[in-house]
Amino acid sequence: MKLEEEVKEDIARLLAMVCTDNTDPSAYEFVLKELTRKAILGTLPAGCNGSPSSYQKKVAPAFSTRNDYSEDKERWIAP
Repeated sequence: MKLEEEVKEDIARLLAMVCTDNTDPSAYEFVLKELTRKAILGTLPAGCNGSPSSYQKKVAPAFSTRNDYSEDKERWIAP
């Protein structure tokens, strides 16, 4: 099953929880289409691990995390 079909089914299930028989069918289809599009745009590709912490571990920090040299100064001053 394609990603779009899976997402559309999931969103349709969720919309069924809040929609009634009085819901305008054209409004329902519009919301379903828009939410499906937004969910797909926000979905990571299958090869990516979704956890942000794993991403942060792979990315080197842009700056040195140790920018305070006071400990080194103390060791030098007090042998």
